Amino acid sequence: MSISVRPAVVSDHRFLAEMMYESMLPVVGHGMFDAALEGTGVDPVSFHEALLLNEASNWGQLDSFFILEDDDGAPGGVMGAYFANQPDLRPLTAEGFERVAANLNWSKETAQGFWRKYVSFFGFFGTAPQLQHPGEYLLEFGAVRADLRGRLLYRHMVKAHIERAKARGYKSVGSTGVAGNLVVERAMGRLGFEVRARFGPEYYRGLFPGMVRLVYDIPED
Repeated sequence: MSISVRPAVVSDHRFLAEMMYESMLPVVGHGMFDAALEGTGVDPVSFHEALLLNEASNWGQLDSFFILEDDDGAPGGVMGAYFANQPDLRPLTAEGFERVAANLNWSKETAQGFWRKYVSFFGFFGTAPQLQHPGEYLLEFGAVRADLRGRLLYRHMVKAHIERAKARGYKSVGSTGVAGNLVVERAMGRLGFEVRARFGPEYYRGLFPGMVRLVYDIPED
């Protein structure tokens, strides 16, 4: 199978949104915004699409993504990235949410209802311990199309990001997995990533199984 990896472009936004949501389903079976979106009339994929088009995804803007293409040139996987030195490490900041809510034509009541549920999980400020990562250049929303899984294609996007991080002067690349997702943990381990931190369910008021932080130290030339 011939594989190519390219930077994402604006026309990829729907596929990106679909894969962003898909990346969150293993182990927990739901996305990070699902509970907050209840009652808004907006489905999770459309919400992620709005995040991208309004430059409000704090865990990976559209231009941070790599797209994996199959033999026919169709998109087969995605992986984005963001940086650990951001002042607000939540996936959505207050400023970004204002743009998204306006784009979705939400009423004041709908917007307030979403934001209350969102901050009840992620906190009022983006500096909570469970948001911290020991890596510098952080991978996020990595997913491969269902019919292409099991072919070790994930690694091509990881390697593309490592090369980009190295070219930009970063010393380490970080990744996150849901606690209990041993498939991801083992796959990243084969690529040289090491577990550097774990956050159990107590950090999420028992509403989430926890997270594991993995780091790859970029070798010096």
